[in-house]
Amino acid sequence: MTRLDGFTRTAVVCGALLVVAQSVVPVPQSGTLASFAAFFALWGLTRLGLADHPHAEFGAANVLTFLRATFTCLLVAIAFRDGLDAHGRWIAASAGAIVLALDGVDGWLARRLGLASPFGARFDMETDSAFMLALAILAARFGDAGAWTLLLGLPRYVFVAAAWFWPFLGAPLPHSERRRIVCVIQGGALLAALAPVDISAPAAAAGLALLLWSFAVDILWLQRHAADRAVRAPGSAFAAGIGLMRSLLVYYGIPGRAARLDRFYGQFVPRDGLAFDVGAHVGNRVASWRRLGARVVAVEPQPLFADLLRRLFIDDPAVRIEEAVLDAEPGETDLHMSDRHPTLATASAAFMHDVREARSFDAVRWNRTVRVRATTLDALIAREGMPDFVKIDVEGAEPRVLAGLSQAVPALSFEYVPAARSAAIACVDRLASLGPYRFNRSTGESHRLDLDEWIDAAAMRTWLGGLPADARSGDVYAVLPERRGARPLA
Repeated sequence: MTRLDGFTRTAVVCGALLVVAQSVVPVPQSGTLASFAAFFALWGLTRLGLADHPHAEFGAANVLTFLRATFTCLLVAIAFRDGLDAHGRWIAASAGAIVLALDGVDGWLARRLGLASPFGARFDMETDSAFMLALAILAARFGDAGAWTLLLGLPRYVFVAAAWFWPFLGAPLPHSERRRIVCVIQGGALLAALAPVDISAPAAAAGLALLLWSFAVDILWLQRHAADRAVRAPGSAFAAGIGLMRSLLVYYGIPGRAARLDRFYGQFVPRDGLAFDVGAHVGNRVASWRRLGARVVAVEPQPLFADLLRRLFIDDPAVRIEEAVLDAEPGETDLHMSDRHPTLATASAAFMHDVREARSFDAVRWNRTVRVRATTLDALIAREGMPDFVKIDVEGAEPRVLAGLSQAVPALSFEYVPAARSAAIACVDRLASLGPYRFNRSTGESHRLDLDEWIDAAAMRTWLGGLPADARSGDVYAVLPERRGARPLA
C-alpha cells in the first residue's frame, strides 16, 4: 500500500468517524457544514503536503495525527452550538486533554518506526495549531474567563500572516525545547479556560503571557539573524500567494471546465499517447490529459508552481515534472516574474517591451527576475519520445521554444498575444520550415476551434498580422496532415 493509498483510507475512516461523532454530539446544521469544510481543507492540505513525505507508506504516526486533526474538526462543529452546560464543558475539556496527551505519541511512533519526515513534523505542528485555535474558540464562547481567551489560539496565525509582509519571519527557527514546553502549557491553559473551574481566568492569563513571551523570543532571534539571509521584498510573498489562489480558482473552480477541456483535447491527445505541457502552471491541462489516458511531461520553471505540480501529481508515474525553461539551447536563462500575476512569467524581454502599452497588461509588473535552468524540446523528445501533442504557453518566448525543435511533431499549440503578434508570426514561420502544417485557432479559454476548415501558414500569418493590438489573445493550433493516434479533427 502506497503513502497515497494509506492516506486515502485514513481520510475515509476519519470522515466516517466525524459523521458518527456528530450524531452522538448534536450540533446545528451550520456547525456540520463548518466542520466538513474544515475536514475538506484538512484532506486537501494533507494531500498536497505528502510530496514532503519521503516514505513509501503514510505511516501510523501520520494516521494518529490525522485522527487528532479530525477531532479538531468536531470541535469546530461544537463551537456553533448555542450553549454548552457545565457537563458538556467537562466532556469537551476531558476529550481535549486526551487529544493533547496524544500529541507526543505520534512523534514517538514516527521515530520508533523509522518514518520521521519533514512532512510529519509540519503536519503535527499545524494540527497542534489548529487544535489550539479550536479550543480557544470554545473557551471564548462557553468558558468563564471571557472572550479574550481567543487570543490563546491566535498568535501562531498572526505570526504566519505577518511573515507575508515581513519575510524574515518566515525563516527557519532552530529547535527549541522552550517552544514545546510552552505549547503544552498553552494547551493546559485552554483546557482550564474551557472547564468550569475557578482558576480558569488566571490559568488562561498565565498561559497567554508565556505564549506571547515565547513568540517575542523567536521574533527577536529572527530579526537579529535577518541580515544573514537574502529575503524577498515585503509583500511579494503575499502577492504570490494571492496569485496562486486566484489561478487555482480560475483553472479548477469553474464548473464544467474540466469536461470541456477533455472534449477539446481528445482530438489531439490519444489514449496511451504522450503530451508535453510547456508552461504547465497549475496543471489543469496535465490533469485533463491524464484523464484522457496519456502520459504527460509538465514543463514549469517557476519554483512555486513546479512544487505545486509535484504535490498534485504525487505517486503518478505517468506525470513527469520538468522544472526548467525550454529554450533554443540548454543552459540557464533569466525568468521575469510577476508575483501578482504569476501566469505571466516570461523569458522574453521583447515580449515585456511589446505589451507595455496594451490595456490588458496595465496592471502587470514584472517585479522579480530569477535564474533558471534551460533545456530544449529536442532534448525532451530524445529522453521521453516523440509527443503526440505539445502545448506551448510561455508569454512571448514561444519562438525560442520552437528554435530548440529540429523535427516536426504531430500536433501542437502556441499562445498568441495581439500586442506581441510578431512572436506568433515567428512561430508560424518556424513550423512551416519544419513540415507541411495546417493551422487553426482558439480565442481565449473557449476550448473550441474558431475555424471550420484548417488553413495554411500564409493564411494564418496574414490573420495574425491584421489583429488589433487590444484584441483578445488565444492559441494557434498546428497539425501535420497525417497524425499518429488521435481521433479525426472536427
